[in-house]
Amino acid sequence: MLRRSFRLLTSYFQLPSLVLRRYQKPGCLVTIELKQRLPFAAALLALAWYVLAPSQVAAVLAFGLVGLLAAAWLWARTMARGVVARRRLVYAAVQVGDVLEEHLTVDNPTPLPVLFAEFVDRTDLPGYTVSSVRAVDAASSVHWRASAACSRRGLFMLGPWELLLGDPFGIFRVRQVYSERQELLVYPPLAPLPPQLLPTNALLGDHQRLRQPMRAETLLASTTRRYMPGDPLRHVHWPTSARRDALYTKIFEPEATSTVWLVPDLDPHVQLGQGADSTEETMILLMASLADHLLRRGLSVGILAQAETVHALRPQAGRPQVWQVLRALAPLHAVSPFPLGAALARLGASLPARDRVVVITPSLDTRWTQALRSLARGAGLEAILLDPASFGGEGHADGAVQVLADQGIAARPLRRGELQPAAGAYGQVRRWEFRTLSTGRAVAQQTPRAAEARQKFGHV
Repeated sequence: MLRRSFRLLTSYFQLPSLVLRRYQKPGCLVTIELKQRLPFAAALLALAWYVLAPSQVAAVLAFGLVGLLAAAWLWARTMARGVVARRRLVYAAVQVGDVLEEHLTVDNPTPLPVLFAEFVDRTDLPGYTVSSVRAVDAASSVHWRASAACSRRGLFMLGPWELLLGDPFGIFRVRQVYSERQELLVYPPLAPLPPQLLPTNALLGDHQRLRQPMRAETLLASTTRRYMPGDPLRHVHWPTSARRDALYTKIFEPEATSTVWLVPDLDPHVQLGQGADSTEETMILLMASLADHLLRRGLSVGILAQAETVHALRPQAGRPQVWQVLRALAPLHAVSPFPLGAALARLGASLPARDRVVVITPSLDTRWTQALRSLARGAGLEAILLDPASFGGEGHADGAVQVLADQGIAARPLRRGELQPAAGAYGQVRRWEFRTLSTGRAVAQQTPRAAEARQKFGHV
């Protein structure tokens, strides 16, 4: 019973931490917190004992505890004002398989040593963190590296992060909160398309070349649709916008169609598999590879997907569009609250009637075609079905392919393993590689990509 009461009393004096002082530094908020309340309570009791019943024992105990608190406070205050931490991105990833590397530094210009400096990292890149504990001598610095190979596509954030310092007695804690964040985009890989998915004259982007170098538009608009970010303001149809209390843009009848929309099924209930062999990752890989192939043929490619919200990328032609497509696909995941049919019904208003639509899905339910039938007009609608049986599910895609063919929709199956990522699709995958000389010395034969180099990929 006595032991339990002591534990409860101790826990009361330890929590929660109380902020005693704040400092604002460039890009950093520094606070000094009271971590342990028990020493303060003991010092107060000792002082009360000395005042009420003066004695040598009470004096030694009271002034000893007060001195301990003063020393701990001065130690924490010195670290809060003097100690600084830095992190610098040296090598950055631009594709799956690249190595990310950072250099970290803790500077301690004060005359007191830092017994522990704990890094608390909020980075959301899987498998990577700079969280660690270091010690720094007085008037010195400590340096180290943190690195990891990027195994997943996506848009990640390096930071924010914290540095926690403490006095030798564990009474005070210094918290340095660094708000700096750095965006890191890891592109999905590309893959050579299998023969059955290669575009032919009747499939995937059947088009006429325009006489003009850019897509031409007639003077008359055929219909309207909701405004999408990037639409020219001169195309806004103000009467419709005023009537519907939302911005709508005019859709012009083109002289020739050379546009392909890629529409994935992001319903999480129909996805199969895990990791790189899942239907979700296979869809992203397929879309990236299809976009790359079609853009090489001179077509315009756009992305329209229903995830948590609608993700839309306006169709454009030319090689720079590849990077826009990859950037749109990198953070895309199967988190749609709608099944494919309902998602297509919501997206249908954004799909011009003359453009070709390629739907990619692992579902064998073909009722989704009703949502686009009036817009795609038969020949403008295609489908690629990921075979569920090959991904560990039930049912084969061949039956659904035949059902779609009977409806006049070109469809092809894709089985697990038929699409294999190509290493170094955007250039050689950059990792550390060393070569040992005859003298026994190891030299770097290949290094990861410099952080500055990743900026070039958006302008290729």
